Amino acid sequence: MRIMGIGLGRQAAKHAGPERFLLDDAAPPDGLRRRAHSLGRVRSAWEAAILDAMDQPTRLRPPFAARFLGVHLWALLALSLLMALPATPARALQTCFAQLSGLSQVTPVTSYDPFAALQPPTYNTVTVQYIAGSNCTFGIGIDSGLWGSTRRMLGLSGNWLSYDLYKDAALTQRVGDYGTGNVSNLITGSVNNGRGTQTVTTGFYASVPAGQLVGSNYYFDQVTVTLYQLNSSGNIVAVMDSAIVQVRATVRTSVSATVNVGGVRTNLGASAANVDFGELTTGASRSFDLEVSGNTGYSVSIQSQNGGRLVNGSAGTSIPYSMTVDGRGVPSSGTTLTYYSYSSLDRHTFIVVIGDVTKVIAGTYTDYLLMTVTAN
Repeated sequence: MRIMGIGLGRQAAKHAGPERFLLDDAAPPDGLRRRAHSLGRVRSAWEAAILDAMDQPTRLRPPFAARFLGVHLWALLALSLLMALPATPARALQTCFAQLSGLSQVTPVTSYDPFAALQPPTYNTVTVQYIAGSNCTFGIGIDSGLWGSTRRMLGLSGNWLSYDLYKDAALTQRVGDYGTGNVSNLITGSVNNGRGTQTVTTGFYASVPAGQLVGSNYYFDQVTVTLYQLNSSGNIVAVMDSAIVQVRATVRTSVSATVNVGGVRTNLGASAANVDFGELTTGASRSFDLEVSGNTGYSVSIQSQNGGRLVNGSAGTSIPYSMTVDGRGVPSSGTTLTYYSYSSLDRHTFIVVIGDVTKVIAGTYTDYLLMTVTAN
């Protein structure tokens, strides 16, 4: 073993030839015996004593200073190491032993729809099995996962899907870990060595908040579940077991569309929206918006019931009209427009322009547009 950097030696002046030092051996019959060592520098007496003791089987009798330092060096080194160790608070001894089982994956939601209302939380069970020792009062803690202090899943698309874990179905008591010392957020229970009470199954609720417009894909996280022994005061005594658990969810492709006519919004799938021209005149125009949100690309199909004409059914007459969407003409036969990106809101403006009305009789003229928005 080589000891370096203790800092008790003294650097000697350099010499022009090989550097040597002298060491007194133990009671030689012919007086002082000299032993030469080639070194990169002159060693101090105590360094020479330690090196020679490591090299030679004979017991050395170094000078007083070297003998003092050599005898106590290991004790001083051990003392310095002990002083460097951090102080550890006293903790009660573990008196019972148990383990976790039955929990390998948490699925907060099977298929998440960004436009659905809050979906029911899932209940996830975990079993605690008594092994040995005294009766066990336990607490189960779950950390915040891989991605920081907020629980969230990372999707293959690079988006984040937030979720959380709760002790109650009302989602008011969050499950946490020991952390800063607060044990009130642990799932608690007990097992003991009595017949029929050696296993207990408990659990927690997992929920994903509604309204997260994230890309359709697979999402994942990983949490550490820890089983603690608690004392009669509810404080942690020891860690009995831990497990790494996957958290996974799937986000489905989804779009939502609304028709906005003069500031009045109507869900595209709910009912018809009316564009009223009042008294028709040649060249009169009206506009409306189609607002689309989604987590994927989508297609908009536009079909006119009457082939691009306003029809008076009782008189058998009609009036032509033209229509554009975002400045692009829409054929009277209809069209399908495809959009490849998604966002929180895309707005597509439709403009309808009335054709020649000079040769038609008075009456009410209508047409129906069938608009379909489909996720790609």
